[in-house]
Amino acid sequence: MASEDRGCCDKCAKLFIMMINIVIVIVGGAILAAGIYWQLSPTGFYKEVFNHNIFNVPIISIVIGSLLLLVGLCGFIGACCEAMFLLKAYMGFLIVIMLMEIVVAVGCVAMKSSVESYATTRTQELIGYYGDEDKDEADIIKETIDLIQENFDCCGVDGPNDWSSLNADFKDQTNGDIVPNSCCKEANRDDDTCGSKADYRTNDEINSGGCKTSMMNFVENNMLYVGIVAGVIVILQVAITLMVSSLVNTIPREEHYIRYATS
Repeated sequence: MASEDRGCCDKCAKLFIMMINIVIVIVGGAILAAGIYWQLSPTGFYKEVFNHNIFNVPIISIVIGSLLLLVGLCGFIGACCEAMFLLKAYMGFLIVIMLMEIVVAVGCVAMKSSVESYATTRTQELIGYYGDEDKDEADIIKETIDLIQENFDCCGVDGPNDWSSLNADFKDQTNGDIVPNSCCKEANRDDDTCGSKADYRTNDEINSGGCKTSMMNFVENNMLYVGIVAGVIVILQVAITLMVSSLVNTIPREEHYIRYATS
């Protein structure tokens, strides 16, 4: 039985493995490129806030992207060339990745409060450095805080009062306790005096919610989609592992049959 005489299921399985690994290579390359961009960009993925000792998103993205590229290429070349070594290595990678996913899921749950506490403390510290030319010569801190407040329509960590309590430049000014313009609602951001035209307590042109709550709400609102994607990925991994296992068992039988038929 030559490879071209295989059943429809075996041929479809090989084609599916090749196609899915093309997707894995593309996704891996995209994640790797994003990780490199975030690592090189001063404000990439709000590094000043989330640059935790363990939970470092740019570095994690680079590692995951590189692994996906390696696994995808291994699976594609192994299936295309029917290379037993690469197919077995690919199966090993899939099993290791599934185990790692379990560890990461448990780690995310276990570290949730730690990362949240770190991000809160770090952001409060950065608010104190906002506008300080000695601590923020390249305006990286200012740009990071502004990006967060504008993207999540929020102000301060717990609310606008953080600015006057953590940074003296925003306390007891001409119009009272003020906030940066990035605290302003989207419709008012073009007004350069929006954050300083009145005390934050009476200024209805600024966002009144804190960024901590806004970001937690964003994560919680998207948890369903994350769960669905994770479930689909696990199902695909199990299906691919079974297909590769079948292919690994089929190839030696074909080679044995060919040697027997030609002897």
